[in-house]
Formats: sequence, C-alpha cells, structure tokens
Amino acid sequence: MDAAFGLVSLVTLPWWLAMLLFPTSSATTRWVTSPLPYFVLAVTYGLFLISSLLSGDGPASLEASDLASSFASPLGFLTVWTHVLALDLFAGTWLFRDAKYYGVTPRLSLLLTWWFGPLGLGWYLYRRRRMRGPADRIVN
Repeated sequence: MDAAFGLVSLVTLPWWLAMLLFPTSSATTRWVTSPLPYFVLAVTYGLFLISSLLSGDGPASLEASDLASSFASPLGFLTVWTHVLALDLFAGTWLFRDAKYYGVTPRLSLLLTWWFGPLGLGWYLYRRRRMRGPADRIVN
C-alpha cells in the first residue's frame, strides 16, 4: 500500500512544481490546462473504489461510522487520498489560472492549497475579494 500511496501522490507533483516554480512559463500554462492528471486520477480512483467495494472494504451504508471504518482500511484510505489529490489539484489549477487573469502571483495560496487543500483556496478567495481584473474595468 505504501508504494501505491507514493505513486498516486507523485502523479500531481509535476503540476504543483510547475505552478510554483515556473509560473510564467508557457509550458506551465499548457500543463495547467491539460486534462491528463485528472484522467489518470479518475481511472486510479475508479480502480481503487471498485476494488474496495468488491473486497468488502466499502461502506455498508452512508452512516458516519460505516464510512469511517471503510476509510480506515488501506484500500479505503487510498481511494479517499486519490479523491483528495484530484480535488486539490483542480482547486490549485483553477486558482493559478484565476490569479493569471488578475495579474497576481499566488505562490502562498498555491502552497497552502497543495498542502492543506481548502485552507489555501479559502485564503486565495479571501485575498481575491480585493483584486480587480480586466472585466472590472469595462464601462457600461
């Protein structure tokens, strides 16, 4: 399970590093618009989910205690971890693209989103309330 955890975690690493280290590169812009990591994570998630359900590790119901025991199994954990990685990367790429629109560098927000998910996105959205983009300058 540790090997699977490491491999799944590595899938998103190039995208995060590109956004953090090379934010102005045209290659990074192409990367953040690529569906590739989401396809890989979706297939991986599907395989983990099906394996979890077939092995009996899946939840018996949607009650909190059943879900918690399901997530506590190694396969359940991998399924949830893959889900988290996909959503965090999606939030990070959206944040990166939105920040480009506003002409700001979101390094801290990206780092927080990569490591702490919703905290980074929340921080960016809090800061974004003060930003003005090109669309705000249109006179009606």
